[in-house]
Parts: sequence; structure tokens; C-alpha cells
Amino acid sequence: MLVLIVNRAIDILQLLIIVDALLSWFPGARYRFREATRILEKITRPFMDPFRRLIPPSKTGGLDISPLLALVALGIIRQIINSLLIGRGIWR
Repeated sequence: MLVLIVNRAIDILQLLIIVDALLSWFPGARYRFREATRILEKITRPFMDPFRRLIPPSKTGGLDISPLLALVALGIIRQIINSLLIGRGIWR
């Protein structure tokens, strides 16, 4: 049960990061859905900001790869948590 909750939370965060990244390609959409965008940023930014500080968009030719790094990190975090929970028998 705990593994399922952790995996769903990570799934949701990954989906929100993808949506945030896609919205960044369409500035008009960010303006049109500004309230939803603010909520989305409040959820995703705390996780993505460390990656932005690590590799700012200006160093990559204006391309922001922080969402990609965040998704990879979430995948690694998922694997670690799953192996810890399952390895200790806390997977029910």
C-alpha cells in the first residue's frame, strides 16, 4: 500500500512537470490559464529549482533542461524508495 501511494505521488509530480514544461513552450497558454499555471508552478518549482541552479538555461543555449533532469531524478528516487520499502517488506 505504501509503495503504491509513493509511486502514485511520483507519477502525479512527473505529470505536472511535463505539463509545466509543455506550457513553457506556449506563453499565450500560460497567460490564458494563469491561475492554474500559478498553482502548477507552486507544486513543481521547489523540485525543479535546484536543477535550474545546477544548469541554468543560459548555459544550454536558452534551452531549459531542468524538467528533464527532474524527471530523471524522480525516476531514481522512485527506484530507491521502492527497493527500500519492498526490501524491508513494507510493500503491503
